[in-house]
Amino acid sequence: MIRYKHLSCLCLIISLLFGCIPKEEKRSNKSTSSSTRNAALLSSERDLSAIKVGYCGPSMVAPYYVALETIVKETVQHYGMTYYTADGQEDVAKQVAAIEDLLSKGIDALIINPLDPKAVVQVVNRAHQQGVKIFVVDSMIDPSAEYISSIVANNMMNGELLGLWLAEQNIAEPKIAIISGNQGNPVGREKRLGFIRGLADGQLHKNAKTNFRVVAHGWGKWNNNGGVKAMEDILVAHPYVNVLFAENDAMAMGAAKTIKEMGKEKDITVIGVDGQKEAYEMMKEGRLAATAQNSPKILGELVVQALVRYLNGDESVEKTIYTPSVLISRSNVEDFYDQKALF
Repeated sequence: MIRYKHLSCLCLIISLLFGCIPKEEKRSNKSTSSSTRNAALLSSERDLSAIKVGYCGPSMVAPYYVALETIVKETVQHYGMTYYTADGQEDVAKQVAAIEDLLSKGIDALIINPLDPKAVVQVVNRAHQQGVKIFVVDSMIDPSAEYISSIVANNMMNGELLGLWLAEQNIAEPKIAIISGNQGNPVGREKRLGFIRGLADGQLHKNAKTNFRVVAHGWGKWNNNGGVKAMEDILVAHPYVNVLFAENDAMAMGAAKTIKEMGKEKDITVIGVDGQKEAYEMMKEGRLAATAQNSPKILGELVVQALVRYLNGDESVEKTIYTPSVLISRSNVEDFYDQKALF
């Protein structure tokens, strides 16, 4: 069940600064620009200037991960804490090594977006034994890991909303291709299973039967180029595909490029997930049909605020905090598009 407690504390940041992402940076929470940008964030009664926070994400390639890291960094800095970052480089072994590097810097808290839910458990538990406070964001981690809170989108519900939306479209017999991120990723698995469940349920309610087929599946590594290549392979083998569901907008946009080059824009309904600014622009152009919100801005702010609550002695921090699920299509895209958004 989605829990909205504490989400009232969250407001959108007025503007974001662009620039390089340093390995270590500390900024006073009295900084004028930072204070203005984050004026509505939770206040901290405790002085957090001595706290060192490390963040480790899956990679710095996909725009989503870049945006999430930037928001985490700026929110950590808002509270005057010292910030360290390390890149998982799209490799499980490298992410483990990156976490170990953060631990060597004497961090007090670790925010991690795991590439694999089980691969990082050992190093996370070692960090816990050293007194490091662990928070998980965006992806999931195995329950055997010692962590305080996990802040995630309700990926199953996002997928379900997209499936229900597709069931309402006038597609006589959906022949679906799915492009997933990477093997073993639980976030992608929840998105595609939710999509299938929503589509099946929607068709059953509408027609008392289902008539869709999943005819192809590819891997796009969560990025634009991966979507291009996966869609090329899919259309060569299955030129009759009329629906594409990609597990993020970056892959959906890459796939849309291939679809356009092959002259099939009018034949294929393209669906993504995340709510990326460029996806909204393509949606307004009629090249992408729908997506669901998985905002790095909301996730990044919430995970740092959960940490701040905990450091201030709040024992009610939930084990799992979900962000709201929202479907965006051509009918409501203008309500969500922000030209100045980082993502």
